[in-house]
Amino acid sequence: MHSYTVQPATSADSRLLDKFFLILQEKENEFGKRVQKDLVLPPNVVVRASKSEKSGAEKHHAFLNEVRRPLVGKKFLLFLDSWKTQADLTKFRVVFPNQDSQLLIFPEGSTGYIQPQDLSLFRSWRFIHEKIEHYIHINRTEMTISDRQYFINVHSVIHNQLSTAQFKNLIKNEFIQA
Repeated sequence: MHSYTVQPATSADSRLLDKFFLILQEKENEFGKRVQKDLVLPPNVVVRASKSEKSGAEKHHAFLNEVRRPLVGKKFLLFLDSWKTQADLTKFRVVFPNQDSQLLIFPEGSTGYIQPQDLSLFRSWRFIHEKIEHYIHINRTEMTISDRQYFINVHSVIHNQLSTAQFKNLIKNEFIQA
């Protein structure tokens, strides 16, 4: 069974951004050559391997550089968690050197109460994931749900579903609640 972290990005105009970041726990901090060759990556997923499924400094830099940077304009506001890897302004400025950006860093221990994604998006993401796994189980669908490719594909599908217009109010409300 793989452990993993999903990092979607939302905008204040009620959109789930085009790509999300997926960290899969591996024995090493990278995928082996055979695994890399065999993985099929949908266009909405940026995948990295890590000894821990958590986002360290290197993974956070990849998230900012490959998910955020292509999708933000010259001027933007970014909410960051108080984790040291996320709140390091020096590393942030390396990725966004010329942007007129403002950063808001959530106070330690407050993320679950005021982070917009924690207030609704992640609940919906988990709900859809549980429904997919329930469907697989009930219908005895032959699928290895501990496989890397399964995690990549299922989260790509969830991201695509939550990107539709039907979920725009969900994302809008998470910013209102925050």
